[in-house]
Amino acid sequence: MIKLNTDKHKLSVIAIVGTLMMATLSSGCSPAEEESSQSVSQGYDEAFVGMCFNDAGPEDTHIDESSNAAITNLALEPLSCQTPHDNEVYYIYPLPAEAETKLDTEAFFEDMLDICEDEFEDYIGSDYRESYYEMSVLFPTTESWKLGHKQAICYAFHPAAKKLDFELKDIDK
Repeated sequence: MIKLNTDKHKLSVIAIVGTLMMATLSSGCSPAEEESSQSVSQGYDEAFVGMCFNDAGPEDTHIDESSNAAITNLALEPLSCQTPHDNEVYYIYPLPAEAETKLDTEAFFEDMLDICEDEFEDYIGSDYRESYYEMSVLFPTTESWKLGHKQAICYAFHPAAKKLDFELKDIDK
């Protein structure tokens, strides 16, 4: 199992600076109350820009009593973007070696969201702050870094967590 930190909330620059919001691929824009992580059981290293994938189901999530975090087993299985899906990868950032010492910090999480926000417009076609769509990031934890997972995966999704049946590339919304 590979643990990845995730967030599924649209974050403004103010929210990024002021609040660490982490949730397990949940819907809407409500603030997260607790830290969450995703365990990716397959497909993390095979992710590619333009890949569509689904959220994990509720049956795949359990609460870790010691950390109060939601742990989800997520298989990043590519789907056709023309069939119903939850998310679309729009940027993959190769992490530098020095990222290993920062992986589980709020500053690292904020940095990854900044990178994803900066890359959003190139793929979607509109600035993130003006877009209808939301974005988030999957990135490795200290444990999964040791397994060779050294990239951050930026992805976009519908703001109400509705299924999409089209590509978001150059949608310009």
